[in-house]
Amino acid sequence: MNANKDTQLDTEELIGMIKRRGRPALVAFMLVVILSVVYAIFAPPTFRSESTILIEQQEIPKDLVRSTVTSFADQRIQMIIQRVMTYSKLVELIKKYDLYAKERESEPLESVVNDMRDDIHHRMISADVVDPRSGRPVEATIAFNIGYESRFAKTSQLVANELTSLFLSENIKTRQEMADNAESFFADEVQRLKIKSAELESRLAEFKEKNFRKLPELTPLNMNLMDRTEREYFETNRQIQALEERRIYLESNLSQQDPQPALVGKGQEAALTPTARARLLQNQYVTLLATYSESHPDVIRTKRELENLIGDDEFPNERTFVKRQLEIYSAELTGLRQRYGVSHPDVARLQALVDSFQHKLAVVPEVEQQDMESASNPSYVQLATALKSVRLELESMKATRDKLKAKLHDLEMAIIEAPMVEKEYLELTRDYENTTRKYQELRAKQSEAGLARTLEQESKGERFTLIQPPLMPERPISPNRILILIAGFIVAIVIAVGVIIVLEKMDPTFYSARVVTQLLGKAPLVTVQHIRTPREVAITRRSRVVMAGGLMLACLGVAIITHIAWMPLDVLWYVALRKIG
Repeated sequence: MNANKDTQLDTEELIGMIKRRGRPALVAFMLVVILSVVYAIFAPPTFRSESTILIEQQEIPKDLVRSTVTSFADQRIQMIIQRVMTYSKLVELIKKYDLYAKERESEPLESVVNDMRDDIHHRMISADVVDPRSGRPVEATIAFNIGYESRFAKTSQLVANELTSLFLSENIKTRQEMADNAESFFADEVQRLKIKSAELESRLAEFKEKNFRKLPELTPLNMNLMDRTEREYFETNRQIQALEERRIYLESNLSQQDPQPALVGKGQEAALTPTARARLLQNQYVTLLATYSESHPDVIRTKRELENLIGDDEFPNERTFVKRQLEIYSAELTGLRQRYGVSHPDVARLQALVDSFQHKLAVVPEVEQQDMESASNPSYVQLATALKSVRLELESMKATRDKLKAKLHDLEMAIIEAPMVEKEYLELTRDYENTTRKYQELRAKQSEAGLARTLEQESKGERFTLIQPPLMPERPISPNRILILIAGFIVAIVIAVGVIIVLEKMDPTFYSARVVTQLLGKAPLVTVQHIRTPREVAITRRSRVVMAGGLMLACLGVAIITHIAWMPLDVLWYVALRKIG
């Protein structure tokens, strides 16, 4: 039968339906409203106290003193939040202010700490500023809020104040640590490069000392020295050659002089001594061999006479004579060996003479000092003195030549090895210059880090300034009691309407002629209005009284909630009067 009822209702039927189902709908409405009012009154409040911290730029221009803290404000704030909201610090705050007492009895401390993290709030305050580098407007963080939510207003203020102090102190600590770390880093790097620079400088000095003549910058000087040394070497050779010629000349003249003066015999003819005669015959023999062959009669006669004097030991004990005679015998020995062989008697005789004169040459003094001391011939003494002087000068010139030759060799080797030395020298020089340059750069950066550290110590850099401390919250941020009442009123209306519809659908009774006509297809002959009994009249009156009383209670509840949760009624009255005018 319910399915046959038409869903379209006219006004009279709607009013009738409300009258029939008004009591249960009203009960449902009042029940929901009362529950909403009770919740709005007794719901625990949540207070939030928060501070506002301004991010101020450093007082000294960044072009003059650069700070070591280069991260963005958002990054630093997030880093400080992580440091402040550590487990140990939050536990300290929980114990200090006896927070979450009930939760600590039933939950582990880690869960309580997580609850506190959820109750801590921060919010960035941004503004559009002009970027000095690009000249375009950008959004920058200029301040931020730090707050704490609690069921008690005083507790929220105390904890928010503690969190604000932690934020400010942690910011100062963090900036000073970064400045100290930067300066310490540069100090360590400067010391390391200083030691490295000293080592490279020592190695470079040792290398220069070891390869003094081979350095690339000395190559032009070495070339000039080599040219000058070559000229000195050639000049020394020329002088040595001239001295050799003079020595030979003096030795030749000295060999023709006898240390003792010639004897004068009968007939006023000079007679030579045997030693002078031997010296004269040796010179004549050498001269004749240069002109004639060995078989010439004069050569043979002179040789025989000279050998007779030598055989009688009548020859001068002079190094020049012995050496020349040794050369004569050596030349003859070589010729006889080629002619007769080694076993010939003449070869053996000459070999004995060569050995004898070699022995004599070994024992004869270099300078005939004894002859000079015992000589009384002025010509001999003069020639011997001149020969000695020439020999001394010759030895000195030869020593000079050897030195010049060694110097030339050293200069040549220095010029040849200069390219190889240059490579290592350039590497050492480049390493030393790079290290010195880095050392100077780091010294400058260390000085800047020191200024930045002083900047942070004197709070002249970027800093957090508290512009609004945490205040005692006058009103809770939740729950929103007005919103709860409004939502409860709306839900009560919806539930009341729902009760009316449900009860009407469940009732099989027809309350209008229109429904009967639609069901039977014929209109009823007559309709009789509902005759109300005295009992029904009494029930209606009681219902109206109850409805009026409920409405009055509801109005009173709304007034109480408004006075407690939103604004005192006297203040609201004066505000309304002022707005009305």
